[in-house]
Amino acid sequence: MDAVQECMNMIAHAGEAKSLALLAITQARESNFTEAAETLKKADEALLLSHQAHVNLLFHDAQHQDLQVTIFMVHAADHLSSAETIRTIADEMIMLHREVKHA
Repeated sequence: MDAVQECMNMIAHAGEAKSLALLAITQARESNFTEAAETLKKADEALLLSHQAHVNLLFHDAQHQDLQVTIFMVHAADHLSSAETIRTIADEMIMLHREVKHA
């Protein structure tokens, strides 16, 4: 297993998930709620890929116990964490936009 590649996968897919979640908020602000829902599905797919890379690292470490934690790994985990947070906030923001538009 290439730990650097798995970290790159985490970062790339988490970045995509963050961008898509923020795009969905913009779409909701413009009252495009159906489009926002589709965009969030894509964000979830990207998050899943980022999680899979993280799981690959965890399983490798559990099986071999030879993985050295690096700043790069911490950086990758930070990207995944922030993507999860933004994805959660996107749900709330979209709900608020929906309520405001329908009030």
